[in-house]
Amino acid sequence: MNPSDRETAARRGTLGPMPPRAGGMEAWGQARALLEGARPHQWAKNLLVFVPAVLSGTIADADRLLAVAIAFVALCLIASGTYLLNDIWDIEDDRRHWSKCKRPLPSGRLSMGVAVVAAPAAILTGLVLAAAVNSMVALAALCYLALTIAYSLALKRVPIIDVSVLAGLFTLRLVLGIAAAQVFASPWLLVFSMFLFSSLCFAKRYVELVRAGQRGQGALAHRGYQAADGPLLLVLGPSAGMGAVVTLILYVIFDAFRQTFYGNTAWLWAFPLILFLWVSRIWLMAARGELDDDPVAFAVKDAPSIMLGTAMLGAFVLAWSGLFG
Repeated sequence: MNPSDRETAARRGTLGPMPPRAGGMEAWGQARALLEGARPHQWAKNLLVFVPAVLSGTIADADRLLAVAIAFVALCLIASGTYLLNDIWDIEDDRRHWSKCKRPLPSGRLSMGVAVVAAPAAILTGLVLAAAVNSMVALAALCYLALTIAYSLALKRVPIIDVSVLAGLFTLRLVLGIAAAQVFASPWLLVFSMFLFSSLCFAKRYVELVRAGQRGQGALAHRGYQAADGPLLLVLGPSAGMGAVVTLILYVIFDAFRQTFYGNTAWLWAFPLILFLWVSRIWLMAARGELDDDPVAFAVKDAPSIMLGTAMLGAFVLAWSGLFG
């Protein structure tokens, strides 16, 4: 077998790992594969830790900003470590998956030995950084780690529960930000998070289920969903998204208008409208089969989503500054 054939076979999982290449080039290749396996594009999700400080108006406090920034780095390291652990545990299933087979570990571009060392090292470093902020941040980070591992080992195979756990992990990011900034934990924010991220996770499962059906598979492998569950997901997902819109409206009415750090709260009414448009777009793309199997990754590359996000940011700046009030 010539080298190009062997590389192709290794990436498909039909052979063992590629033999090591010479010196520095191999080390550089492993470093690049490790960084890709850490999924830095997923760190965008961890920006949620800044949201409590922004909404409470304390983001300009240098000490609190530093604490939240350290918590962000800690969470990124823990999340990347758990991504690597998940890839280690699921390597055989990922090699048979239509898109996950391209990840560094199942494709053979990242060696198992490097992943086994890097995963716990990243997690331990993240926990140390979290503990350096305060004990509540450390506790939230430990809860995030425990729930992530439980999800990877078992809970991802239980329909509906898997989505609830994923939404809970997103909400834990907010809890970690609340603990780092030491601000009041708004129940509206946490309920909103559960609704919104449940909707996005249902979209992810729906797209995966539809694509499994297109490949002639009657069920979603190792996820517990069957082809007949598609219509149910198509109801639950948009419903959860509209629940997030309603919760945001209630937040604006019963909480945001009472906050003193807003210069002009009228601009906050743009939030529910923009969110409605974005959730509707996500599910429109899902129903058309045009949504990436990761809605967050889709959103950061989708021009209309970026425009809506920019509009929401602009509305917040106007509400906070009081311009045109």
